[in-house]
Amino acid sequence: MRSITGKENIEDSCANILTDESNLAGAWCDIAVWPETSVEAQAFIQSSAKDGVPITVSGGLTGIAGGALPEGGAVVSTSCMKKIEYEDNGLIKAEAGVTIEELQRFISSEAGQFFYPPDPTEETASIGGTIATDASGADSFLYGSTREWIQKLELVLPSGKLLEIERDQYRFEDLMCRHPDIGTLILPKLSRKQSPKNAAGYYMHPDMDLIDLFIGSESTLGLITRAWLKLAPVPSFLFDLTVFPEDFVSFWNLFENLLNTGDSLLIRAIEMMDDRCIDFIRSHSGDFPLPPENAHCALLLRAEAWNDDQLDEALTAMDEILEKSNVSSETAWGGFEPSEQQKIRDFRHALPESVNHIISEARRECPSIHKLGSDGAVEPSKLREYYFRTREILEERNLPYVIFGHAGQGHIHANALPHSLKELVLAEEAMREIAAAAVEMGGTVSAEHGLGKLKVGFLSLMYTENEIKGMESIRRVIDPDCLFSRSLKFP
Repeated sequence: MRSITGKENIEDSCANILTDESNLAGAWCDIAVWPETSVEAQAFIQSSAKDGVPITVSGGLTGIAGGALPEGGAVVSTSCMKKIEYEDNGLIKAEAGVTIEELQRFISSEAGQFFYPPDPTEETASIGGTIATDASGADSFLYGSTREWIQKLELVLPSGKLLEIERDQYRFEDLMCRHPDIGTLILPKLSRKQSPKNAAGYYMHPDMDLIDLFIGSESTLGLITRAWLKLAPVPSFLFDLTVFPEDFVSFWNLFENLLNTGDSLLIRAIEMMDDRCIDFIRSHSGDFPLPPENAHCALLLRAEAWNDDQLDEALTAMDEILEKSNVSSETAWGGFEPSEQQKIRDFRHALPESVNHIISEARRECPSIHKLGSDGAVEPSKLREYYFRTREILEERNLPYVIFGHAGQGHIHANALPHSLKELVLAEEAMREIAAAAVEMGGTVSAEHGLGKLKVGFLSLMYTENEIKGMESIRRVIDPDCLFSRSLKFP
């Protein structure tokens, strides 16, 4: 197991472990280790627990909320844990350091008749990290988040105990679950149901499976070392379509018509880019396709079919919906060919990549600047209201911004683009107000990226004091000294 000790030695030889996509500055630690096996990780965590050393878990470092950035103590990186195996019947056993890109490549060569549905956007994200945040990608409209596709976990508890938790093995009954190696866990009674797509705080449902407590817990309850992932069969047909409405009236008509298609169109994903996104892409052109000249905004759709009849029905339904919504198909991109699908993927990825570049450039002038993006979600039927409220909050502060995201799930990202300390402060205020607006509409402050350092304070917008105390009680049963992810302190 590779290890480096000493704050200065770490900064000199592996400073990358102190940064992630959040662009937050100031992270540091006294020791960094890269275990290659679960046993090595267990031994180190066991030793750290005896000495009271805080642990921060690090994976692919693709997080945008700063959850993997340490404030002293030790960092345990899973990036060297790369073993992956195919177990029959559409089940993959993968260690925590395997990236989404590596997983997809392995599936393609060893289990080509299957695919991994969560498909988080960031291909360099680690499996462990995506489980820790219950990550989701575009296809989660149909297939759900990472949680739906986890059969079993191997993890190291903060005490150093190595154990496996399998789905349908332990459940909460009347808000209580007893586990021989963990203890008795009691869920707080919630004043309202958690949102269907939610990554804020612990997953809490009265009769839930124990494994779901660890999924999305942001490494506050232990280190995930290995996971058994369920796969889904590849459909007969998969087609992507990007249309470019010429005004918002047409866009919202199209969006709402798509939500009400019924079974005639088996939709995997509905995503959006607003007018500022289109302008932003045009002004920051790179090696990616540019939108048509008259495009005002964009709606990206992916759908599947399992036979010829279903495909014909889907294509007919799509034509009817476009015509009904007054959206032209002449400027649309799309098709069944991998080249067309790649074009849309490149276009989709171009926006966040360009945003990251702008933030990096701004940091050269003002090192305190970091990425600021909302992660709230509401019921899809309320998305139009939530979208325009989000715009209003940003424009009241005269902030540059773009808004895009998983529209089909009522989940959008408003990315503020501050260029000064004054704008940074205004953007932080705006993010909190946008999060509060989502909660007021019955939604969540975080739907897929977790809270991390940046948004853990938003938890009190969404939960009562007693509910947060209940989460803290669960945490203290598993980690009495709060050694894991100490920077993620519940408010």
